[in-house]
Parts: sequence; structure tokens; C-alpha cells
Amino acid sequence: MIQICESKYEQETSEQEYEFLKQQIAFYNLPSQSFECSKIFHHLPIDSIQNLTIREALMKQLKEVAIQSRNALFNMYLKSAEDQREEYKNKHEANVKKINASQYTLNKTEKLSSTLVQLIHERCNKISERIRCIYKFKSEYIPSKFS
Repeated sequence: MIQICESKYEQETSEQEYEFLKQQIAFYNLPSQSFECSKIFHHLPIDSIQNLTIREALMKQLKEVAIQSRNALFNMYLKSAEDQREEYKNKHEANVKKINASQYTLNKTEKLSSTLVQLIHERCNKISERIRCIYKFKSEYIPSKFS
């Protein structure tokens, strides 16, 4: 029971964390979060370059590098979160299969009662509900909600 509840917690947390990360990335891809709106952009020493052509070319290159780096970082975050989500999903499914299989392979005295199995599933549902509630609250307070 402990293993299945822990694996459900890990599975649901990784799922909600993945969805939360997608929301954050969507926020940071909004026009209001563009490179030109960032604090870094306004504190660059490029403004001291007198030649307008060189300054614009450097600014364009800097912007392209910043956008590529940000996109690469976001993709790496998503890939990592997706891998973790899949790992925990598979782990939980394996634990559920163990319980289900044990109901057929164990003798009558070792089997879990159907009531206990039902309680385990209900507990897992409560774990999911609680984590979804936490992430719903958390997502209401990401910066995109203040825009």
C-alpha cells in the first residue's frame, strides 16, 4: 500500500509539474516577455557604440542568441519533465499491476480483501485530487495571471 501510494504521489506530482512548466513557458513566450522587454536588454553596454549599423547588427545577433538559448533551455526543461513524468507513470502502473496480479496468485489468506483494494484506489484518487488542487492554486499565481 505504501509503495502504490508513493508511486501515485510521484506520478501525479510529475504530471502536474509538467503541466505547470508548460504554462510557465507559454507565459515567457508572450510578447510582453520578449527580449526587448527584459531587464538585460536595457542594461547592455551596446548603446555606447556610436556606429548605428554595428550597434543594430550586434543587437540583432544578441537577440537571436538569447532567443535560441531560451528556447533550448525550455526544450531541455520540457524533455526532462516529460521523461520524469513517463518514468513515474510506468512505476505506478507496475505497482498497480502487482496488486492486481497478487489477487490471482496468492492464496486466500494472503490476498488483500476487495475492500482494502478499493480503499487503496480511493486513497490514490485522494492523493491525485490534493496534488491537482495544489497545482491549481500554484498556477493561479504564476506571472501570466498578473498580466
